[in-house]
Amino acid sequence: MEDQKTYVNEPLRINVKEKADSISIEWTGKSVDRNPGKFITPILVNALSKTSHNNKRIVLDFQKLGYMNSSTITPIVKILDRAKRGSTRVTALYDKSLRWQDLAFSALEIFQTVDKRVEIRGM
Repeated sequence: MEDQKTYVNEPLRINVKEKADSISIEWTGKSVDRNPGKFITPILVNALSKTSHNNKRIVLDFQKLGYMNSSTITPIVKILDRAKRGSTRVTALYDKSLRWQDLAFSALEIFQTVDKRVEIRGM
């Protein structure tokens, strides 16, 4: 079973693929909205609610994201914090060869858990 949806808030695209064991959320384009939480938060909260009763892992894949402004980090931090305090399993993937991604996402390593339930991985 694979269910796929694409959300667009130009120039940002978020592609959500629900698989048997995970929900993959791939970010492409650029996140430049001044208040991106209005667009991003409902997508992430929906994924969280779907995983709360079936133990699927959420995979946030930022590797193809071309740029994000500082406002974009807030909804991401909120989801990682909720996951860390709850039982949701989340992996954030980023492209460590891109300097801006390495700086932004390596700072999120504070949300990692010892049991790897929440992990931030540079690829």
